[in-house]
Amino acid sequence: MESPALSPDRLEILHLRARVVALERATLAALELVLRIRPEELNTGLEKMRHLLEGNYKHLDFAADISNPIERTFLAQEVERLMRALQSEMGFPQGIQSDEEG
Repeated sequence: MESPALSPDRLEILHLRARVVALERATLAALELVLRIRPEELNTGLEKMRHLLEGNYKHLDFAADISNPIERTFLAQEVERLMRALQSEMGFPQGIQSDEEG
């Protein structure tokens, strides 16, 4: 559904935002289910993935379209922050509360 009142750049940003929100909600629903069934395995899995993602941005073959070192550092830090916020939201001790909304 395209809107002539939106620029192509803005439309792309809005499509990406909608996609992120839909994926985030579906992921949270799945994580909440696992939290009820096997909380200790979920905690271990989230911690493992957080460390993996943190290290991945140090390798240029991961997300190869991002070549700027400043952008790669930002992404690594942002992924770290968001993973810690997720852990906090789920009540795990490794979590760090985030002020982000929306």
